[in-house]
Amino acid sequence: MGCTKSSSQMTGDAMSTTQNPLKEMENLKPNVVPKYERPNASFMQTALPGFDKTVKARRAIRLFDGTPIAEEIMRDCLRHATLAPSSSNLECYELHWVRDAAKKAELGKLCLGQPAATTAGDIVVAVSRVDLWESHLRELTRIMTHNGAKPLKGPVRDYYESTVPMLMKTDRFGFNNFKRRIMFWLRSLKEPTVNGPVRKADYRVYGTLQAALAAQTLMLSLAAHGYESCPMGGIDKRGIGRLLGLPKSAEVTMVIAAGNGKPEGLYSTRTRLPYEVLIKEV
Repeated sequence: MGCTKSSSQMTGDAMSTTQNPLKEMENLKPNVVPKYERPNASFMQTALPGFDKTVKARRAIRLFDGTPIAEEIMRDCLRHATLAPSSSNLECYELHWVRDAAKKAELGKLCLGQPAATTAGDIVVAVSRVDLWESHLRELTRIMTHNGAKPLKGPVRDYYESTVPMLMKTDRFGFNNFKRRIMFWLRSLKEPTVNGPVRKADYRVYGTLQAALAAQTLMLSLAAHGYESCPMGGIDKRGIGRLLGLPKSAEVTMVIAAGNGKPEGLYSTRTRLPYEVLIKEV
């Protein structure tokens, strides 16, 4: 989520020093040493063959042999999932790796008895946690500032201290959403601007996107490790929420079954709409 102006500009906060934090970040000259190698031309030879094989091999498998995935491999896949892109780096999701035998059995029932759920070696529940944005923002700021030793500056400070709270803050009466609706409408009369969030549904979409990105990354990692998976959305989400002890503010997005897939677990050949139906070049 982003904004064409910081909330401090919109509310008159004197602390803001930038007109548009997202735009003005292009003027930063960070000296970042990446932890991992960044994509480059060599990836065409070193990474693409494996990625192409992984993407094409990943299928929704409906029947597994029930053998659990080795713990360290499963943890490695989950670590990969946490590297999925996340709006403003808030990571408003949780991945619940259900390991307790009794809960796994109950989860199979809450997935309406789907074979993928009842035969999986491991099961992960992807959960939207937009309700945690404030605590995640505090922790993110702590990490970025090295426990406050290196305070955020300029447009980065304005974005995380003003823009993000302005976009994410809600209240039970909807006052903040109404205020944003008016602000966004007024700005749209003059220049391009964001259109939300201005209603509860916008936050649900936001949270679903964060959880789904992590879930897809998890399934690709499982495939790269030699395991198969199956995302399930036809489930009793409220029941699963109660099983996991989730608050009402959390929302189950999907359940991912994983493990050694059986040959008969592949129900059909892969069918996709033509490229030109889905891809539009403008």
